Amino acid sequence: MTTYKFSKKSRISSKDDFKTILDYKLFNRNELMTLYMAPKGASESRFAVSVSSKTAPAAVRNRLKRLAREAFRLSRDKIAGGFDYFVIYSARLSKRGDSDIKKITLSRVKQGFIELAEHGRRRFEKKQNK
Repeated sequence: MTTYKFSKKSRISSKDDFKTILDYKLFNRNELMTLYMAPKGASESRFAVSVSSKTAPAAVRNRLKRLAREAFRLSRDKIAGGFDYFVIYSARLSKRGDSDIKKITLSRVKQGFIELAEHGRRRFEKKQNK
């Protein structure tokens, strides 16, 4: 049985790592989030998430972060290894009502994350083959 842990080594925490991911400029977005990706030497993927304080109150922002971390944790076997993933929730969420944001489900976040990660992997491979 596969264990799905989200350990400290699976987290992106240093400022330099964030800068590296953003500078690599491999990103995709949907109506919910933007996913930045950067290749990493090791086979284990790492993850980080950010939600602007302008998006929603703190309790809702924390829920969105928990959903994103859980989506990453549960979809590790479906996404490409060896990448750093950085999710930024869309600022457009703030234009929705609070009740709409609260209705966002884990399955929706997970499906969106997997689709964006797969699209990013294909773009990375295309970039490498040039």
